[in-house]
Amino acid sequence: MSAPFYIIHRNLLLVTLWGLILTKCFTLEYFVHTYSVPINSALYVWALSISMAAAATFVFVRLQSQEEQNRPNLPRSLIVWCICSVGVLLVLAAGFWFNRIPPFTIPACIAVLIGFGYGTHGLMAKNQVYMVSGLGWWIGAAVLFAQSSVNNLLIFALLIIAFSVSPTVLQMFRQTQALKHA
Repeated sequence: MSAPFYIIHRNLLLVTLWGLILTKCFTLEYFVHTYSVPINSALYVWALSISMAAAATFVFVRLQSQEEQNRPNLPRSLIVWCICSVGVLLVLAAGFWFNRIPPFTIPACIAVLIGFGYGTHGLMAKNQVYMVSGLGWWIGAAVLFAQSSVNNLLIFALLIIAFSVSPTVLQMFRQTQALKHA
């Protein structure tokens, strides 16, 4: 392994943190829409959760930048994920501010981009877990495009658990086992 074990685990834990937080947000948004709960979900569901995860990410990035000052260039997988993130932000902007995408189709568009990220990351790293995850996201995107209803929010939350959190936990387990056997 090129990076110390605790840095690799920290990276995977960050993905798990974001995955679980987004799962919670999409699930709560589903319940808000299904049961017509009279709250401002943008504030009480999304803003609070995203701000806490952003604070944790900021601390993570500060720790990692202090430990990896000798790395002059970015890993290619990080570049792929940055491109996917910009795509997700553009889809969100088009959907929410310009009303160009129907609201329950947005998770399907995001699933396509996440599938691209996992698939490309898996191909570059020759990692079958990430390649299968990318394929799972694309199959999930097809299901989401086919129905385009409030159920897409809950399905998307399940996709996050199945194809982002679970593969990340599997990677942590595999790396821990490899370290124990080394």
